[in-house]
Amino acid sequence: MDWEELLDPLSPMYKDTMQEQIKIVNLQDGLIEAAKKLAAENYPALSTATPGIHKALNSVIIKHSITMSVDINNAIAGGEAEDFQF
Repeated sequence: MDWEELLDPLSPMYKDTMQEQIKIVNLQDGLIEAAKKLAAENYPALSTATPGIHKALNSVIIKHSITMSVDINNAIAGGEAEDFQF
C-alpha cells in the first residue's frame, strides 16, 4: 500500500478509500437505527427502561453494527470466507 497516495486528497486511491468509508458509516447508521427499532417493537418494556439499560443496549447495538457493517462491506468486496467471524 502506498501511504503517500492513500493520504493525498487528490489521489484516486484516497477518493476510493473515502467513498468506501462513507458506505460503511452509512451502513452502520442504518443497522443501528434498524436494531433500535426492532428492539423497541419486540421489547415494549424498553419504553420504561432505566437509562442504564438504554446505555447498555446502545453499546451492544453499536458494537455489533460496526462489526457487521465491515463484514458486509468485505463480503461484497470479495473477501474470503475465513475473514469473517462466525
